Amino acid sequence: MEKINAAIIISVSEYKNISKLPGCKNDFKLMSNLIRATEKYDEILEIHETTTSIKVKEKLTNFFMKIQDYDVNELFFYYTGHGTFDGKDLKFALTDFSSEKLNATTLSNDSIDQQIRAIDPQLTVKVIDTCHSGVPYIKGDSDLSQVFEQKKNIKNCYFMFSSQSNQYSYADKLSYFTRSFCESVLNYEGDEISYTSIIDYIKDNFKRFKGQTPFFVNQGTMTDMFCVITDSIKNIDISNYMNFENNDFKSTTDLVKLIKEKSELYLTKEHIENVLIKIKSELSKLETLNNFNDLFNLEIEEVKNYSDILEIERIAKWVDENPNDYFIKVKTEKVSTKEYERSIFPSYSNFLNPIRYKAADISTKLDVIFDTLKLKAKPKFPAILPYQCNIVFLLSKYDMKVFYSFISFVETGWEIYDPDIVSNWNNFNILYQEIKSGQGDLSRFTKIIEEFNNYIECNIKDRLDIE
Repeated sequence: MEKINAAIIISVSEYKNISKLPGCKNDFKLMSNLIRATEKYDEILEIHETTTSIKVKEKLTNFFMKIQDYDVNELFFYYTGHGTFDGKDLKFALTDFSSEKLNATTLSNDSIDQQIRAIDPQLTVKVIDTCHSGVPYIKGDSDLSQVFEQKKNIKNCYFMFSSQSNQYSYADKLSYFTRSFCESVLNYEGDEISYTSIIDYIKDNFKRFKGQTPFFVNQGTMTDMFCVITDSIKNIDISNYMNFENNDFKSTTDLVKLIKEKSELYLTKEHIENVLIKIKSELSKLETLNNFNDLFNLEIEEVKNYSDILEIERIAKWVDENPNDYFIKVKTEKVSTKEYERSIFPSYSNFLNPIRYKAADISTKLDVIFDTLKLKAKPKFPAILPYQCNIVFLLSKYDMKVFYSFISFVETGWEIYDPDIVSNWNNFNILYQEIKSGQGDLSRFTKIIEEFNNYIECNIKDRLDIE
């Protein structure tokens, strides 16, 4: 059977119901030219003009059918455009994207993987550069870890994802992530560059961008090569891909239309409070889960201005390090560190006492009914202890970032309980509009209470030594 390398390059820049991404056109041109300049790939599928869901899925199916008769050594998959996450799977939004027809108008990461497994390549590389403006957010590492746990069924895999990026705007001519990937190859001074070298370059490059942290899954040999540095690669000038086509900015009328479309995602304070009330109602369903009502009474405490939250400093650190639009003020505190510095002369030494500041707490001037909920599981029996789930909402005019953690307690006196173990904060984003309009559901919050219930059951079994 003949051996081949295959590449799939998909760019979606035109959208009917959400904001267009003109920068994706330049992403496509640059990545397409780089892939061809490697002189490595025998079969290349490029999708960038007609990108409706039916056309894209038809072209993909036909391409996979075409290469299934070959022994595929490497499959390279690249996507640039809007991305969304439904709580279980990563989905790539196509031109006719609609929240009401989420599965029909997106390209599912899981379905792509099924097609990849069918051709059984020796190596799979996926480079995903997504923007989430106007669609439900892709959270980042914790969600993505769950998505890619299933990659074990693919022999060798390198996955590179732009993660939490909201980088595309009409001022961006080329996405940071795609540019960084290509620059790693164009700037390479050796003869042949590996995928691990590309990943290392991107990681170093993104240390400058606090608002975006790329995500990587490496299940390859760590020695797999991307390409030989050909003369064609050396001749690629990235500056040629930094201009928009003339028709990307047609008129001031288009700008006004885009602003109006974007403004539809914004809510009033009253509407935001209605969203919070819906979320609280969903969380109260914890009482209906297995065994919970038999063992505990549920109390949901509303908290304002983020007061009395265990390990809030971790959230403060996130806010401080990630540019955002949330109505949050970070409180800092002085930290004195003593750093012993030896002189070049053995008989001399001195202590330096630099004063630095660290994020310690957060506050807000936004006066809403609550910005934190504490789900308190109060035991009905003396053999079990209390548990608590803290859910913190960082609020902007169009979205919220939700942090949540679980707390177990220890009894330090007669019916006196102190916090024992606090889990790490998990977090995700959600658009208000998705809840308000009924286009989205509250599945992410259902997932929180399911996780909390499982956390309680596991903790009780461990503590009471129950199989």
